[in-house]
Amino acid sequence: MAKSAETASASTGGKQWILISVLAVVAIAAGAVVPFFLPETAPTKPAPQEKSNSKELKPSLVPFGDPMVVNLNTNQLSKYLRTKIILVVDEANEKTVRDLLEKNKPFLKTWLIAYLSDQSLRDVTGAAAINRLRREIRDQFNTMLFPDGSEKINDVLFEEFYVQ
Repeated sequence: MAKSAETASASTGGKQWILISVLAVVAIAAGAVVPFFLPETAPTKPAPQEKSNSKELKPSLVPFGDPMVVNLNTNQLSKYLRTKIILVVDEANEKTVRDLLEKNKPFLKTWLIAYLSDQSLRDVTGAAAINRLRREIRDQFNTMLFPDGSEKINDVLFEEFYVQ
């Protein structure tokens, strides 16, 4: 009696696997065939851009200030970073950014000193590390200067970047 129950459950399990396999093959075949029955759509051309009377936005450079020197986060305080930053903004936003920069410079500078001194020697060497620093400084400055979410600082450039 026990053997017949095992045989019955084994044949039922086998039938389930066959049914699942058949359904999988049908689903794959349907997925491959359906695109042939869909109507073809021609690629749409982008709408021609209207020429505006205003000039295209040109980048403008806004210096952050004097060079900054910070000790890097190492066991001995003999490694330091000297950097000078320039902000890249659209020409239309230059005055706004300059005004906000002057008002908030102590806050931005304090954040920047803390951020840069938290970096290790490995965090500030190499192109990938420098690009990460530029991106993170840009994002934080935009957040601090423009809490509404607008990003008026397009890029951060290093005029000086010395690690010693």
